[in-house]
Amino acid sequence: MSSEHHVAPPAPPAPRRHSLRWLWWLIGVLVVLAVLVVVADVGIRAYAEGQAETQIESQLPDAVEGDVTVQIGGFSFLTQLIAGHFDEVQLDAPQLTVNGVPVAAHVLARDVPTDLSRPVGDIEASLSMDQAAVNDIVELPGDAELALDGDGSVSYEGTLSILGVELGYRVTGQVTASGTDVVIQPQKASLTQGSNLVDLDLGPLLGGLTKDPITVCVASYLPQGAEVDSLEITDGRATAHLTARDFVLSEDSLKNLGSCG
Repeated sequence: MSSEHHVAPPAPPAPRRHSLRWLWWLIGVLVVLAVLVVVADVGIRAYAEGQAETQIESQLPDAVEGDVTVQIGGFSFLTQLIAGHFDEVQLDAPQLTVNGVPVAAHVLARDVPTDLSRPVGDIEASLSMDQAAVNDIVELPGDAELALDGDGSVSYEGTLSILGVELGYRVTGQVTASGTDVVIQPQKASLTQGSNLVDLDLGPLLGGLTKDPITVCVASYLPQGAEVDSLEITDGRATAHLTARDFVLSEDSLKNLGSCG
C-alpha cells in the first residue's frame, strides 16, 4: 500500500495595496503634523510680534511718539525661541516724531537675545526726513533755510546788508556725518541780487560765507550709543544711516536719547 505525500502550495504574497495604504496614511499624518507645526509657528510669531510692538511703544522716550511695527525673521520662530535668540528683527515706524520733528525710522537688528539684559549682536537703522523737518534741526545764519539739492549737496540762501543795500546770496556745500555730528561744508557762494555794485570787491565777503563749516549735533534725536555712519541727500529728503554696537534693549536704553555736550 503506497502512501502519497501532498505538499501544500506556497501562500500567495500579501497584496501590495494594503502596505501602500499604510504608507500613504503615514505620509498624510506627517503632512498634517507639519502643517500644524507651521501654523503654530506662524501664530506664536504673530502674537510675539504684537507683544513686542506694544512693549516698545510703551517704552519710547517722552520726546518720541508714533506706532511701531515689528517683524521677527528667521525660518522657525519656535526653534529660535528655544535657542534663546532671533536671527533678525525689523522695526518700522514710518510716521514717528522725535522732539516734534517728523521722521521715518527703519531698524534692522541681528542676533537679538530673548534675554533683554544681554546686548544685541548688531543694529543698523535709518532715519529719513523731508526738507521741512531738516530745517527744524539745522540752524543757519540769519534767516537762511537749507535746501536738499540731491547727490549729497545742499544749499541755502540769505540776505546781508552792505552800505544800506540788501544783498541776496546763495551758498552751496557738501554734507558729511560722523558719530553724532552732521557737518555742512560750504564750498561756493554767489550773489542772487544786488550785483549792480560792481565797484565793490565782494570777494572777501563771499569768501567769508564759505569759510567756516556748520556743525549740527543730532545726538538728542538718537538713542544713546547710536552713531551716524553716513548721510544720504536726495532731492528734498535726507536719510541718516545709523549703527549701534553692544546695544541692550532694556527699558532704560529705549527711554533715553543722547545729549549734545
